[in-house]
Amino acid sequence: ITATDDIIGKKLIEEVKDYSVGEFQSYFGGGWGNYYLVLFFPEIWSYELFEMYLEYKVNPWSKEGNFYSTDYESYEGRKNYAEECAGGYYAARLSVLEKIKEQKRQNSSLVLRFITPEYNIPLGVWVCREAARKSLDSRLSFSSQELMLKYATELIKNKFGFDLNLLLKESKLLNEKKEQKRLNEFG
Repeated sequence: ITATDDIIGKKLIEEVKDYSVGEFQSYFGGGWGNYYLVLFFPEIWSYELFEMYLEYKVNPWSKEGNFYSTDYESYEGRKNYAEECAGGYYAARLSVLEKIKEQKRQNSSLVLRFITPEYNIPLGVWVCREAARKSLDSRLSFSSQELMLKYATELIKNKFGFDLNLLLKESKLLNEKKEQKRLNEFG
């Protein structure tokens, strides 16, 4: 299943790289004890997934003993398997790419998976794909990154009592956005 998600995802990535960039958008939802917050930024394609069990001090998948697991890919793509998030990475990525294709707008995508105690029997990566798809049914648009991130942190604090800033400060996608200069900044 993961190989199929990856193959289809790679084909979609080739396609979405030709789209013009989208806008700041936030999505939230899920199912089966798996909730996804998906943040779209008006940038060229990149993707990052964070996964965390809300009741665990250490994520069982984290190779570094963190309370979360994470994997990232830049515009150039991945060179190796997403070790931390494994199949869930490719399942959620496929859902995100389907939404981008539907909108015909390219985005960088920061995806945060919150696993609640409702999810007490692992059911496989299909849960990740379908819960991510369900989360992409409800969209909010924002005029700036600051407004979107403020909304996201308040949403997660109210829903789960969790400080989203703990993950946002670790985000490679967000940190690269801070460091990378845009062409229009030279002049």
